[in-house]
Order: sequence, then structure tokens, then C-alpha cells
Amino acid sequence: MEVSVFVVVVAYKGMRWYERCFESLRHSSIRVKIVVVDNASNDGTVEYIRKNYPEIHLIESERNLGFGRANNLGMRYALDHNCDYVLLLNQDTWVEPEAIELLVKCHLSHREYGIISPMHMSPNRNHLNFLLDDGNRNYELLSDLYCGTVKDVYSIIYVNAAAWLLPRITLEKIGGFCPIIFHYGEDDDYVNRVRFHRYKIGLCPSARIIHDNRNALGEAAALFKKANIDKIDEYLDITKPVDLNQLRRYYLRKVLLSFVRKQVVERKYYYDRYKFIKTHQSEIEECRKQNKQLKSNWL
Repeated sequence: MEVSVFVVVVAYKGMRWYERCFESLRHSSIRVKIVVVDNASNDGTVEYIRKNYPEIHLIESERNLGFGRANNLGMRYALDHNCDYVLLLNQDTWVEPEAIELLVKCHLSHREYGIISPMHMSPNRNHLNFLLDDGNRNYELLSDLYCGTVKDVYSIIYVNAAAWLLPRITLEKIGGFCPIIFHYGEDDDYVNRVRFHRYKIGLCPSARIIHDNRNALGEAAALFKKANIDKIDEYLDITKPVDLNQLRRYYLRKVLLSFVRKQVVERKYYYDRYKFIKTHQSEIEECRKQNKQLKSNWL
């Protein structure tokens, strides 16, 4: 199969996964070019990759850019080097030998899809990864699995970005991840943009990857609590009309009401949201405007 596939991996202190991740890509049934964007790790990541995987193109960031902006660097490199496809792959993920080839074949037969994901398996391979569901409830797939009539691809609402196959046209028309979102939520925003521009999100049941994200929920919750931006993907959602002025006033009223009622937790909750919109309103509005356009924003 004569296609150019770049695999982009954002690395950050993930030494316990690198060997499984990179070795699986070395043994892929379709040849891939690997791009690693290191988010200023200080655990020997860069030295380890240079020593053990010299074929990898390594992009070193001087600071932690977050998931989305780091991936944008890798996707931009792939576009500049004539990619046909980019596979975004988490560092805590590794692929089965035919997974990438099956994803590419799936898209070649179903070009209406802007994102195609494989099935996400648990590390012991005895059940599906819990993050695969995320509200999809695809009873068509369940029925076909039971009846032995599985199709090439199934249209779904959302799938996390641990393993996304993105055809070149998606990058050229939808662009990269919105730079406002540091980590968690950027894939929600991207999926909204893909669907807004009338491309589908697909799940390819024949392709499988293993995703070792057993601590993901705890890490996500801690980050949300620290960053206070767990609703930012809703502010950026171009599929829904959002009046930020009205929303800011709503949060301010809630803050004042919580003072009267002496509700400390509620006051912090609403104040964080009020402050974030007040601080970043112009950026959010500009991103919403940009993301409605068909061009490679952020790349």
C-alpha cells in the first residue's frame, strides 16, 4: 500500500510506555514515519529515544505545550513532508501489527470520515477500554457483533484522541487543536469542529490498539481541579450558540448569590468560570470564528 503515514506521539515523562509504543510501530504491517514531540520531559526521554530509536524524528519543546499544541507541531511537520495520513497516538498506547493498515484501508473505502479510531483494548486485552464508550451507545455495532455481521466502520458521536487516524484533508480543512486548551477537552472541541464541517467520526472494529490509561480518570480530575477550565470545550463548541457576555453575567450572579447563602464551594466554582471567561473572552471568540472556517487553523 503506497501511502505516507506519519505517527505523532506527544511524550511527557512516559518512560514506562515508550518501548511498547515504539516497538509496536516498528512492527506495523504498514511502514510508518514516527514523529515524537517531547513536552520538556526531565526524565531522560530525549536521550532514551535518541539512543534506542534513531529513526524517530524528535521535536524538543523548551516548555510543556500541553497535548493539543504539541500535537500541532507534529501534524505541521507531517503536512510539510507530504503525509497522506497522520495517526495521533498517546504515549501510553501501542498498536497491534495490522491496526494502522486496517485504519487506512477503512478510510480509503469511506472517505466521508474525518476521524477514524480503532477499538481501544485494556492492557490485558480481556475487555474494551472504558474511555471508548463516552456516550456513544452504538447498538448497531453491538447487534452486528452478536449476529456476526460486523461492518467496516461505524459512525459515532465522539472518541478520545488516544488513537486517531486523520487523513490529510482533515488537517487541511479542519486544522489542528485549538491552542487555548492545555490538556483534556481539546479532543471534544476538535470532534465538534469535524462534525460542524460535515465530516463523520468513525470506529473501525477490525483495528485494535491497547490503551494503558488506568490512572487517566484520576489524573484528569486532578488537572481539571487545578486548571479550573473543565468547561472550556463548551465555550468553544461552534455547534452551539454561546453568548459569552450573557454567560459571564450568569456566573457573576451565581457568585453573588453564593456569598449571600455562604456557599463556599459553589462560590469558587462559579467564580473560576466567571474569571476564565472574563480573562479569555476575546481569545475564545476569535477561536470560535476561526474554527468555523475551512482552513488549517493552528497548524
